[in-house]
Amino acid sequence: MKKLRGILDGDTRSIVFVSDRNAGIKAAVPKVFPSGFHGYCLYHLKNNLRGRLTGGRNKYKERVIGLFSLCAYAPNEMKFNEEMARLKKAGGEARITNFLADLPYEHWANAFFPGQRYGEMWSNLAECFNSWIEKERHLPITQLVDRVRIKLMEQMCCRKQTAAKWRQVLCPTMDEALAIAFQESKAWEVKFSSPDVLEVLCNPSVKVDIGRHSCTCTQWQLNGVPCVHAVCAIKKSGKSLNACVERYFHVECYREAYSRPIMPVPTLWKPEVAGDAVILPPISRKPPGRNKKKRIRSFGEKVRAIKCARCGKRGSHNRRSCKEAIN
Repeated sequence: MKKLRGILDGDTRSIVFVSDRNAGIKAAVPKVFPSGFHGYCLYHLKNNLRGRLTGGRNKYKERVIGLFSLCAYAPNEMKFNEEMARLKKAGGEARITNFLADLPYEHWANAFFPGQRYGEMWSNLAECFNSWIEKERHLPITQLVDRVRIKLMEQMCCRKQTAAKWRQVLCPTMDEALAIAFQESKAWEVKFSSPDVLEVLCNPSVKVDIGRHSCTCTQWQLNGVPCVHAVCAIKKSGKSLNACVERYFHVECYREAYSRPIMPVPTLWKPEVAGDAVILPPISRKPPGRNKKKRIRSFGEKVRAIKCARCGKRGSHNRRSCKEAIN
């Protein structure tokens, strides 16, 4: 974490970490990043809750977990309290209270989270990275680092070339999302309180403050992107919609992120290692059985069954990895 702080400039930036409730991360974040925030991954919390709901039917479990998700995504405290009351009624007040005993609201609920997560409630990025290096991660450490370097080098080059072709101000995904929001809201009526403060007459009506980048639905403040009410108000006011979007969603910022390439490291430059400098692995006794290669799943996490297109059976394999005998 201390090494990471030097790279991320943790003294001047307010950084948000999204992870499982790993004991090391929980202890390190407040010490090394005192101005940072730690959000718990909603995916892991839902799996933990599923493991606590023993003895119930799957339909009952999914309903309780769905209500827990609504609590996490609730944009304000009033909505959170409404969803929490429904959750305790459906899941049992004693059981839910016991589950939330060591889960402070400010670590997982949008309504109480002090930082800005930009809509990121899950640690999917880490899982995507693990899947991306699935073949390489079983290699020895030096080969692993070199293969990951090559993959990142190619990816950054590809994304830099792609971004060079964009001519709009916002990244394409954000451009499309705002266009959809405008189509949904263009029929709404807007009343001016001041040049920056407007009331959008929808159901329910909301107040939008363009100067402060806020809306009473709080979605703008949470995600850093104008909500559907704010898009309507900004368009009707004649102000620039692009200027109201956080810079992280701008093409310029995207290009800046991939502007510095990862340089090749030819083997010609790598020094030959003499005998005494070789670091041998520690002497240890090999445990019985095959080496474990799969990630250790968190408590309550289940594998989603998929249907193989070759044998037609459900399990954890597909056509490429199918070993079933076909009659």
